[in-house]
Amino acid sequence: MEYLLTSRHQKSQSMAAGISSKILEIRKENIKQSLSDMETMRHRQDYVATVDGVMYYDDSKAESVNATWFTFENIVKPVIWIAGGNDKGTDFSDLKPSVRKNVRALICLGPNNTNLRKTFKNDIGEILQADTVETAVEMASQVAKEDDIVLFSPACHAYGNSESNEEKGNRYIESVKRLENERNQ
Repeated sequence: MEYLLTSRHQKSQSMAAGISSKILEIRKENIKQSLSDMETMRHRQDYVATVDGVMYYDDSKAESVNATWFTFENIVKPVIWIAGGNDKGTDFSDLKPSVRKNVRALICLGPNNTNLRKTFKNDIGEILQADTVETAVEMASQVAKEDDIVLFSPACHAYGNSESNEEKGNRYIESVKRLENERNQ
C-alpha cells in the first residue's frame, strides 16, 4: 500500500487516540498494534495504482478547499490535479501556495469551473477541461511523467444531482485500473 502522506491532522488524530487509550489503561502493545493496522478512509488520500511510474490517488471525499489543502500539505512530488465540480464562487486562494509549489497541470472536471480556472490561471502551466472522470484520467495519463502523482481531489461539491463525488471516486478507481490493465498487456 502506497500512502500519499501522513499529514499533521492524521498524526494529531493518532496521538489523541493513543492518549485516550493510555488513560483507559489499554496496554501499549495493543495501542501500537491498533495504530499500525489503521487504514485510510476510502476515497480519502486512497492509493489506487502506479501506472508507468505515475502514482494515482483518489481523494474524492475532499469536497472543500480545506480538505484538499490537507492533502496538498505534505506532497513533495509534482501533481496532476483533477478538481472541480460545482464551485459556486468557492474561494480557492488558500490552495495557491501548494498549487504553485507542486501542481504541473490542472484538469477541471465538470461544467462550472470558471472560478477554479480564474484562480489558478497564472499559477499552473496547463489547465485542461474534462467532461467525465474517464476523460480526466486519460488526459492525466497523457500529461503525467514518471514520479508524478495524479490526484483526484475536487475541492468542491459534485456537480449535478445524480452523482456524488464518492461515486465519481469509484469511476476514477475503475478508470485507473482499466488504464493499468491496458498498459500491462
